[in-house]
Amino acid sequence: MSVFTSFIRGVVEKRVLVIFACIVLLGLGMLSLSKLPIQPYPGVAPLTIQAISQWPGRSTTDQWPGRSTTEVEQQVTIPIENALAGIPGLQAFRSVSLFGLSVVTLKFNDTIDPFQARQRFVAALSNVNLPSGVLSSISPDSDATGEIMRYEVKSDFASSSQLKTLQNYEIYKELKQTPGVADVSSFGGKVRQYQVIISSESLQAKGVTIIQLINALTSANSNTGGGLLPSGEQQFVVRGVGLL
Repeated sequence: MSVFTSFIRGVVEKRVLVIFACIVLLGLGMLSLSKLPIQPYPGVAPLTIQAISQWPGRSTTDQWPGRSTTEVEQQVTIPIENALAGIPGLQAFRSVSLFGLSVVTLKFNDTIDPFQARQRFVAALSNVNLPSGVLSSISPDSDATGEIMRYEVKSDFASSSQLKTLQNYEIYKELKQTPGVADVSSFGGKVRQYQVIISSESLQAKGVTIIQLINALTSANSNTGGGLLPSGEQQFVVRGVGLL
């Protein structure tokens, strides 16, 4: 008698036990299926981390002004590429240099630990000597779906600075609080600023140097504390408000 015949005969003779085992396995399978996480875009792509370099401001907002793509590539993109090229587990990388903006994208193999890769990425990026005024940040910890939507804030009556304020302090906050949104990046618009127009003739006439003027503006643009002012049984906080 063959092994297959013996197996069939054993199943028939113990059919109650076999049916019970099948029911248990089916129940466990249905339970596992109900707890299985389902994503519309499963993260099957390799780990991807980006270094976004631009002008400081609100996180992921103002671009590095007045710099051509060639300057951005030579002074920002290439130094970052050289610093990140030796990270273990690196599979491929690419970079994009735009007017005032640099984005370096690294892809890692499947064997690398994501947390460890991001630590090494941050450590290598912190050693890059970037030009004055340029800040480099790391992309959010999300899957490889990447950018899913672009939108534009427009108005027939509001100025670009007002739209910038609306984006940075209203729309940005609401989108960041949306479940599943890892980060919100905004570009363009005008930021409110105070400008000091320097007259070299006036400085020479008053005997003031550029360094003295800069130091005076820096020290004046700050808030200071003056302690407490007793008044009977009360005390008033004394503050000097000069921050613009």
